[in-house]
Amino acid sequence: MWKTVRSGIGIITISFFLLSCTTYALYSRNFLAGKDLFNAGRYDEAQKCFQDAQRIQKDAAVFTYLAATAYKKGHFESAADLIDQAEKSPLDRLSYLRMYGYKVLILLSTDHALGLKALDDYIKRYSFDYPLESIQDVKAMRQSGMIDKARLEALIEDQARWYEKEMELYIYDNVGFYSRDKSARF
Repeated sequence: MWKTVRSGIGIITISFFLLSCTTYALYSRNFLAGKDLFNAGRYDEAQKCFQDAQRIQKDAAVFTYLAATAYKKGHFESAADLIDQAEKSPLDRLSYLRMYGYKVLILLSTDHALGLKALDDYIKRYSFDYPLESIQDVKAMRQSGMIDKARLEALIEDQARWYEKEMELYIYDNVGFYSRDKSARF
């Protein structure tokens, strides 16, 4: 009797494990394909991949990229809703900078005052992560109050891509800028 019960539990456990692996593989495949399409400027196709990934797993990364895609397509209200969902989801360390960057761009398109407040938050967060020197251009724009939206978008996109690339190197290979000993003095 106990052998039958243990065998049944084992079969259920293995089935659940295999289903979980398959689910994550589908999510990952759709999400990475969406990122590649997004980076290539193919936003309609990227959106479909991100929506497929989001049906499997709802997390900050997929909501962030869906918001960025909606923003690129000029759907600012939809982008604002998606960026709110990204903020309410558990933080994703790889895409968090993109989330705050696109929040700035989206809010500047819908509510300028909130956009400027979000820009202050973005500058503060990115400055903490040892940013590219281009953060000085973003700070100068903010201090002057003259926001060149096209330039700001290019700077934020460049900063987000650089940050994500460096974090992927650190997380997956333990190399890159973030792998250095933080206690060492320069």
